Amino acid sequence: MKGNMVYVAIASICGVAIGYRILHAFHFVIIASYFLFLFLRKRSILLPCILTTTFFSFYMFWIDYNNQTILPQNKTDFSVRFVAPIIIDGDRLKAVVKTKEKEKEKVQLVYRIKSESEKKELSHLTIGMVCSFKGMLESPEPLRNFYAFDYRQYLRFQYIHWIIRPQSFSLRQCRSTSLTLYEMLLSLRQQGLYEIAASFPPSTVGIVQALVYGERTEMDDSLLEGYQKLGLVHLLAISGSHVTLLVGACFYALIRFLTRETAALLLLCLLPIYIVMTGASPSVVRASLMAMIVLWIRYKKSSVPPLDAISWACIAMLIFQPYTLFQAGFQLSFIVSLALVLSSQMIDQCSSALSRLFLTTLIAQISALPFLLYHFFEFSLLSIPFNIVFVPLYSFVILPLSLVSLGAHYISELMGAFFIWGLEHVIDMTNRWVLFFAENRSLSVVLGRPSSYLLVCYGVAILFAFTQMERRRYGAFVYVLAVVVFHAIVPYMNRYGEVVFLDVGQGDCIYIELPHRKGVYLIDTGGAVSFPKQPWQKRNSEWDVGKNVVVPFLKGKGVRVLDRLIITHGDADHMGAAVEVIRNIQVKELFIGKGGTTHPLQASLVAAAKDLDITVKEVGRGDRWRIGDAAFYVLNPNKDGEPSTDNNRSIVLYAKLGPLVWLFTGDLEKEGEQQLIHMFPRLRADVLKIGHHGSETSTSQSFLQTITPKLAVISVGKNNRYHHPHPGVIERLKAHHIKILRTDEHGAIQYRYTKKTGTFTVILP
Repeated sequence: MKGNMVYVAIASICGVAIGYRILHAFHFVIIASYFLFLFLRKRSILLPCILTTTFFSFYMFWIDYNNQTILPQNKTDFSVRFVAPIIIDGDRLKAVVKTKEKEKEKVQLVYRIKSESEKKELSHLTIGMVCSFKGMLESPEPLRNFYAFDYRQYLRFQYIHWIIRPQSFSLRQCRSTSLTLYEMLLSLRQQGLYEIAASFPPSTVGIVQALVYGERTEMDDSLLEGYQKLGLVHLLAISGSHVTLLVGACFYALIRFLTRETAALLLLCLLPIYIVMTGASPSVVRASLMAMIVLWIRYKKSSVPPLDAISWACIAMLIFQPYTLFQAGFQLSFIVSLALVLSSQMIDQCSSALSRLFLTTLIAQISALPFLLYHFFEFSLLSIPFNIVFVPLYSFVILPLSLVSLGAHYISELMGAFFIWGLEHVIDMTNRWVLFFAENRSLSVVLGRPSSYLLVCYGVAILFAFTQMERRRYGAFVYVLAVVVFHAIVPYMNRYGEVVFLDVGQGDCIYIELPHRKGVYLIDTGGAVSFPKQPWQKRNSEWDVGKNVVVPFLKGKGVRVLDRLIITHGDADHMGAAVEVIRNIQVKELFIGKGGTTHPLQASLVAAAKDLDITVKEVGRGDRWRIGDAAFYVLNPNKDGEPSTDNNRSIVLYAKLGPLVWLFTGDLEKEGEQQLIHMFPRLRADVLKIGHHGSETSTSQSFLQTITPKLAVISVGKNNRYHHPHPGVIERLKAHHIKILRTDEHGAIQYRYTKKTGTFTVILP
């Protein structure tokens, strides 16, 4: 099997995918094509590959079938053991714990800290403590929006099925216990992170923690976003270059005192500890396993092809944790490593170090392209030139200087201060570059998530380009460019239009896309209503509806330009995420209601829009536009600014989309409804967006009798503090035999249509 393990590794990947049962008929065609290739070209390893696929299929099925909870949902008394680092961020405490009763199941503990003194007390919680308390179990939230982060699946891949919320929490209910070796290493890692946070300048803490311990939680959100936009975030993950540098340095230091075999054996024993200490991310595990394989072969005085080493590492990771196949880190780490290994001869033939670096960067970026688009929906045109500059900077300056600074600090604080001073200046300079180019000239190309068919096109084009590169025919990259261009124009070939009500909690956000992408509009953006917090309550990382829901959705759809952003009125739950949207997506026109600039939130948005050269237009009753068969009419507010209340100044949009007529009402209340039907007594609509989230102050009897909708959509937050929608509104809708769709119960609501037909679907069953 020497030299052929890569085929077995691919077979193991096929087996895990089959066993997880996420495949469609098209995927089975791809797998069948792979085995047909083996039958025609590699018949000698066909049987081992078939056996490998069969084994991993049953193994994955068995793992997934048994990944079930045994905790009863009505359980209220708990005794748990802290088995992972405790994270206290503002007034929130999070940790993975394991129940001590007979179930011994991992759960995610989340506790809202009630006072500053309690926060100080709970900061003394450590790994290995056993605590008892009363609380309740709740199921993790399922995926509620398209292209959003699936928290329930994320926890399930860690064999966690419940979130536990204690009623109260105190160290008086806790006791310390002896630690396992694994927990000792986690504790040492946590102490190391605390030492960096306490001893290094704030601007360097996040990067040093990332490079030394693989931890990015302390990084500034805007800086981390900048690294992602420029395609540099891999530099902040411990990967092959880090492990190669450390193992190589340690090996050549050890052979000054030990034999090569003894040095290899010692490093072989230390690498598993290194994996735990650096967070055990897929890139760390992959690089460390490859290093361990090479060291073991060296210890045995043998040799192993690099392709076999990476293949064995892949198989070992899938045996230990098959769910890791579905992580972006695993996919990117292995595909880039595989591409570089296969291209090593070509890279070595380059005449200069600069040309080798350029070719290495080019191969890494192109091989990762379909995976980057699938998970992050975009790539940066600056990625290659920035990697050419930043890879050597991190590999030969920032990483070594971080390690030296930390080591010197432990030896002598005075000596460490000198190196830390130098490190701070280098990191400050690189951070300024990253933020400047990310905010002003990132040149990000948003293409959206590619379909399975497009992924195959990318794969074929990239494989063909690489094979032609080996023959010095670099023009083959035009085929990859052709797939990128095709990916960009696919939405303009789509005959379907869409209306999507995003689940933004207690707020509104409605996406409208016309067939063939002749127009893309967003009505409101959602946004949390903020309440005053004391300094100790403020979190480093707050959940943001713009960053976490709206912008990922738009980028996942491949939206590069919004033709119109329509802000119905100035409430934060309708426009709180608008600035985030215009910062990340190009907007041609911003529509606000007549007189809306008097509202402070809308005034600040208008100022931000003008800074970005976005056309701002105040609209009122009588404004209209038509594109193809789609027609839009603004029915409210009056152009003279009446009525006076902000909710009743909401933009009301009447739209003909496909076979249905829609009425989008913002937060219109009864007074505004009465004026509307007074002005338009024959107003009718098939679909009514219920005003003000189903508040009792909206959706009056006379309004429903006039509009006579067939379906009502209520955009409302799950378990919201206002108890919307009001039971009276639901009763009135049912009395008129109007079907109801609600974002709190159904998640995002989608309507896909053509000229004559359309279909409603919801993300939650």
